Amino acid sequence: MEGTRVDILADIIDWINKSESDTPRVLWLHGQAGKGKSAIAHTIANWFEPLGALGSCFCFARDQQAERRHEKIFTTIAHDLADRDPTFKLIVAEVIAADKALSTTRDVKRQWKKFILDPVSKAAASMVGRVVIVIDALDETGVEASRKHILSVLASTQVAQLPSSFRVLITSRPLPDIMEALQHIPHITSKSMNDISISSAEHDIRLYVF
Repeated sequence: MEGTRVDILADIIDWINKSESDTPRVLWLHGQAGKGKSAIAHTIANWFEPLGALGSCFCFARDQQAERRHEKIFTTIAHDLADRDPTFKLIVAEVIAADKALSTTRDVKRQWKKFILDPVSKAAASMVGRVVIVIDALDETGVEASRKHILSVLASTQVAQLPSSFRVLITSRPLPDIMEALQHIPHITSKSMNDISISSAEHDIRLYVF
């Protein structure tokens, strides 16, 4: 609802807009189901899309687990980045032309390196402005094994090597495997929905009720 969660939205926007090169590339927003994480993620995506800064918004959903979306996360993000930047698109096309098997690979780590990390490093000079990538509801991939390699990628030092203009916003419930993977990582800053102040929560409730 417009006018709610303004404090946490302001914190996220401030993180996205920071110009310091040592700013953490990833922000992990976590909290229990129903806390409003997805609403915040989609609000951020909707704000930055008209500015040309939204690189991709990839959402997991419990009712889509049979589609094995966890095997498509980085190919989808790469596709979205390619739509945004012609140079990146050309580089990815050349990568696929050189290795046709990449177009169907389910190896998430390989997808990450071949479709995002390497092409971004080559196209960085042409990618003007902020590039915001939103990954919503990471906990809804399914069983732990379905996100094991995704978490491994996100926690790796390779993510810290992304250009300083890149920001990756992740939302999830604080499940044990996600907490173990994403906590205490230098390039990941975390924010809990439980940290929202009582006064801010009361303000939101008043807006909603009245």
